[in-house]
Amino acid sequence: MGGPQARLLLGRIGGCDAILSDGFSFDIQYLRNHPETRVFGGRLPQRNAIFFLPGSSRIMHGMFQRMITSLKKLVSRVLNQVGSIGRRIRLPRLPAAGSLRKYLKIRYILLGGSLGMVVLCSILYLSIRSYAPVAAREGPPTLTPTPFLPATSTSTPFGPEGQSTPTEPPIAVSPLRTPTLPGDSPPWAPYAGPIYPPLIEVPKPVEEFKTSDDILNIALLGSDVRPAGGSFNTDTIMILTLNRTNKTAALISFPRDLYVYIPAYGMERVNAAFGEGMRLNYPGGGFGLFQDTMRYNFGLTIDHYALMDFSGFQALINTLGGIDVYSQYGLTDKRQGMGTFSLGTGWHHMDGEMALWYVRSRKTTSDFDRVRRQQEVILGIAQTLLNKNALSNIPGFFVTLANYVESDLTLDAITPFADIATSISISSITRVTLIPDTYGDNWITPDGKMVVLPNYDAIHTLLNGILNS
Repeated sequence: MGGPQARLLLGRIGGCDAILSDGFSFDIQYLRNHPETRVFGGRLPQRNAIFFLPGSSRIMHGMFQRMITSLKKLVSRVLNQVGSIGRRIRLPRLPAAGSLRKYLKIRYILLGGSLGMVVLCSILYLSIRSYAPVAAREGPPTLTPTPFLPATSTSTPFGPEGQSTPTEPPIAVSPLRTPTLPGDSPPWAPYAGPIYPPLIEVPKPVEEFKTSDDILNIALLGSDVRPAGGSFNTDTIMILTLNRTNKTAALISFPRDLYVYIPAYGMERVNAAFGEGMRLNYPGGGFGLFQDTMRYNFGLTIDHYALMDFSGFQALINTLGGIDVYSQYGLTDKRQGMGTFSLGTGWHHMDGEMALWYVRSRKTTSDFDRVRRQQEVILGIAQTLLNKNALSNIPGFFVTLANYVESDLTLDAITPFADIATSISISSITRVTLIPDTYGDNWITPDGKMVVLPNYDAIHTLLNGILNS
């Protein structure tokens, strides 16, 4: 109920309805002087707002008593609520003989404390809520041209009055490309750029050596894939160069830690090139990326490859009945199941397991000493093949080799160079290792890798002497 026309029915007293008007105020003396008043409204003594009915002043007395009774009930209800709160928090019971004033004071304190806690919690809630993100208000709608309506002419605000400029249809824009100006080409051009930010400046591609049908370069690669799985790095990288014009052969070992640019990948050790080519689906696969890496950094064209893992290496040597290896400096190192094992200098007959230990051990030596031992074992395999006259039957040799070696070498490619095996001895093969100080410098990358930075000029001079001797 509300508004100026609202009425509050207080009760029925003496058979007559007593009605109190909204906004009521009264004068006791006036009521005493007008006992006939039963129903009243407005503000007394404004008589134009009062209605008089015959009756008695007992009506007003009963009405006031009912009002006082209602107020008492309201106060009692509030006090009972406060008392129940006190019992919940286990306050001590008030003595029965305590004064009413003290009793009410304690209850009002409890009520005020409760109300204070409610106000405090509300303030905390509003403070925390003020940190909540506020949703962005929607801005004015963006006007978008309707594609189904014909373009209309629009007045040019800066042009002469009365002229208009027709609206031109939008122009299709192709993806932006950075213009390549003369001299602004990246250092790796025309090769693919890196996919990882290089830690040092990327060197430019070196000048390529001229190729010839009389020279064949074969990459002899050994991977570190183990029977239980593992990474795919070619930790053994040797390039066998055959020159049928000069009847010469050379074996060039590239340390696995040479820090070079791998096209389409970035600056990394050279032994990662083959595996990354397989992972990236590079044109030509793993060997394709290895070819481009060798051509980019050393100007060397690799014609074919032969790749062996640990198991294939051991099986090939065991199939040959073992090999004879000349150890130039010997080796002492841990050997599985045998503790510390030693080989002196000189000739040694090795089976597959011993040969693998010999080419892999490096705890007591170094990577570069291991490269030398790898060359010794390769020469031992070659000498065994010559002793068995295996190269005289090239087709049969290929069938046997295919069981242990992954290669793209074909009969047509190797047959023109088969006569070199009968014209040179193993000891006349030139052996070179790109060791630091002469062909590179030891360096630690910003991310903590120990690598070798190639000396490109020295390496180029070396390869030029071998290829053009």
